[in-house]
Amino acid sequence: MSAEETERAEVVRAARDLAYDDYLAALLAPREHQAALLTLAALFGELARIPLHVTDATLGEIRLQWWRDAFAAKARSGHPVADAALALEPRLPAPLCEMLAPVIETHAAELYAEPFPTKDAFDAYAAAQANASFALRAAILGRPPMASDPIATTAAATLGLVRTCARLPFLFAKGRYPVPADRLAAAGTQDEIDEPALRRVMTGLIVDAATAWTALRPQIQRISPDLRRVILPTALAGPYLRAIQKDGRDVLRDIADPSPLERSARLWLAARIGRF
Repeated sequence: MSAEETERAEVVRAARDLAYDDYLAALLAPREHQAALLTLAALFGELARIPLHVTDATLGEIRLQWWRDAFAAKARSGHPVADAALALEPRLPAPLCEMLAPVIETHAAELYAEPFPTKDAFDAYAAAQANASFALRAAILGRPPMASDPIATTAAATLGLVRTCARLPFLFAKGRYPVPADRLAAAGTQDEIDEPALRRVMTGLIVDAATAWTALRPQIQRISPDLRRVILPTALAGPYLRAIQKDGRDVLRDIADPSPLERSARLWLAARIGRF
């Protein structure tokens, strides 16, 4: 196996291991775009795992800064995922470091215990990764910029909220609480975050996510095939919500993890016949 083939295999492995949902979605794209979308999946997976694998905020900041510097330098770093991502930059509407800046900032926020001051700040955090992902997918797939499409923007916000509700228990386990402080206060939190208040806030966020998905789903049943490819990961909002809302699940501790078969089936139905 050549060095190039080895690097490519490492990118695919990172996509599969670190961002399985986006890995599956990439495999359903037109063949000529699959390699680029697998690179994006691996990239988002690498960034997302940093807050989950460090216990010290300073170490997490150092790792995130490495990615900032790697993209700003625009030179090979020897990291297969970073190098493959930089190779995509000529196809993008803006520098990669600029398009990823909000994503890196959200993961930096996940390194700390402090909640977000308001629900609006939380919503921006929740949507950041899906917004960037869809914008990059649109560029790779040859679509107009995502910001010009209100359905894509709403889909990113909805998917982001659902994914955040699934991700929060991992962060709670590390003593980090990236939830809205105004909702914590309304739930009865004084100086320190207490579990009953956090549980009420989490339950409310899940209701928000379910409401957003119910409103969005009818809007995306008859979209164009091109837009469908861009927002394809949104098809997993339903399976994740079912796992999140499962009877008996502890919303603060239990992991919401739809089966690989259900995820594959939902993505296939959305990709092939537009059934979200």
